[in-house]
Amino acid sequence: MSKILQLATNNPDSMLTQADVHWIELDSVDSTNDYLSRAYQQGRVSGCAVVLAHIQTAGRGRAGRSWTAAPRASLCFSVGLPVAGYQLPFLPLCVGVAVAQVIERFGVPVQLKWPNDLIVSGKKLGGVLCESFQTVSGATTVIGVGINVHPVDVPQALSGAGATSLSQWIDGSALPTVRELAEACVLSIQNWIGETQVQGISALFKQFALRDAWLGQEVVVVDEGRVLLSGQAMGIDENGAYLVNTSSGLRSVLAGDLSLRVAP
Repeated sequence: MSKILQLATNNPDSMLTQADVHWIELDSVDSTNDYLSRAYQQGRVSGCAVVLAHIQTAGRGRAGRSWTAAPRASLCFSVGLPVAGYQLPFLPLCVGVAVAQVIERFGVPVQLKWPNDLIVSGKKLGGVLCESFQTVSGATTVIGVGINVHPVDVPQALSGAGATSLSQWIDGSALPTVRELAEACVLSIQNWIGETQVQGISALFKQFALRDAWLGQEVVVVDEGRVLLSGQAMGIDENGAYLVNTSSGLRSVLAGDLSLRVAP
């Protein structure tokens, strides 16, 4: 077991272990989420499976956005679980916290933007995309994770704030390989899924709140290009919805993109 994998093992009684995971490592793929979805639907994999790709040519983010990943410059992997999405409530928050905790062990000050982005110093480091679908064997959920390991030129990321990378925060000699990082993230995700299923979601919400990137700031909520509301970010409630204090009162947001409000 690698050192980083040992660091990520914070729950020895997690429901799944690395021995339960079927790993697929590819040199190049269109999208790790799409590849793994096809593999489940075609019956080529079952149980818990992970696809790690060194080059991703058609990566996707939330709402169909493209995920720009320069060849061998990003960590791109997807985890498949034989469960329906509703059986794992607040999964994007769970994955965000799990991945953030791994990266923090290198001294990187990661924050989370509800519901699915990883941010460092106001710039986008990575993102999470969870998708559920039916196969002949039953419901399946695929969790896609993308992290910039080396610098990428994506000025449009995070509504124009731009992107950052691990190598800009971690000394080269301490920078883990993508396989080490993927293994640590997968184990941390497994641990957090197990934790929330056994202990409930209160601990997860607390950990997200500690890393809430926009807490207390003026934000807008946008869905498919349309501004739904604006106001002060107040954090998540006991149901996992995001609270925004608007001019007409406190509003709960269940879907949409949360972004900083740009002054006119």
